[in-house]
Amino acid sequence: MVGYFLILSVIVATARANISGQIATGSCVCVTGSTVNARHTASIHGNIVGTVHSGECYKYNGHMHTADGYTWYQLQHVHGQLAYVAGSLLQTSTASHCSASVSTHSGTFAAGVVSDKCMQCICDLESGCRPLDCKWDVNSNSCGYMQIKQVYWEDCGKPGGSLEACSKDKHCASQCVQKYMSRYINHYGCAHNCESYARMHNGGPAGCKHTNTLGYWSHIQSKGCSANS
Repeated sequence: MVGYFLILSVIVATARANISGQIATGSCVCVTGSTVNARHTASIHGNIVGTVHSGECYKYNGHMHTADGYTWYQLQHVHGQLAYVAGSLLQTSTASHCSASVSTHSGTFAAGVVSDKCMQCICDLESGCRPLDCKWDVNSNSCGYMQIKQVYWEDCGKPGGSLEACSKDKHCASQCVQKYMSRYINHYGCAHNCESYARMHNGGPAGCKHTNTLGYWSHIQSKGCSANS
């Protein structure tokens, strides 16, 4: 799957003027592939720290390595950390693009049945809306912005290549939530509102009917959301 995404992104990017060779430290570079894995090390086998998307721009940190047939460039502030992306998936740009990319695609919530307001309350409650590392919690790991678990990620269609990568990408994590809610909202007679989505997020597809999710909903309300948010 990892190789597939890399190859697909290379194909998408071949029509662009992509990076090769040394570039100046601090250069602004922008992603050309539609969805690209950013990695902890300069290798197709490196751990994925998150996904980046076409049009997003980052500053080059000055470290370049060649491995697995690609030249890798280390970029700053990719989901709050340093990460490598293959140069075939990048192109240089003006500094203004990096200055203007504070609000990028990966920093926004995916659109869907759950409103941005409701999604923000869930994100704030689950993680302080931060890309937290996976941590053992109630019989399995909970990961990232939305504290998504493996089964939840599988139910939402396995976006982003891996649970860890998707969960640390705000757009991917919220896309997973949107797909999960769209899949199950009509199964148990839940109302199409923020209360149902929050309680389902906490208690599974029938969470809106479980009394043990009422406490979670109370915490969501304390974040500023109502049923109609």
